[in-house]
Amino acid sequence: MTADQLSVSNTATIETLQESPLKVNLMELGFLPGKKITLKHIAPGNGPMAFRLDETLLALRKEEAAIIQVKIV
Repeated sequence: MTADQLSVSNTATIETLQESPLKVNLMELGFLPGKKITLKHIAPGNGPMAFRLDETLLALRKEEAAIIQVKIV
């Protein structure tokens, strides 16, 4: 499953990041294998998704979240 498929309030562990030109950028933001993320909010109209990663709230586009392979905790 990918992060864009999570429901609000679901927590998941990042397993891998798919190959993409954005992979390095996401890893620099802290989206690393083994980290836990929680989906906090989805903006209406296919807007960004807000994820809690450690103590930070980060917004990703749905296409960016689709790169992150996760496993629900």
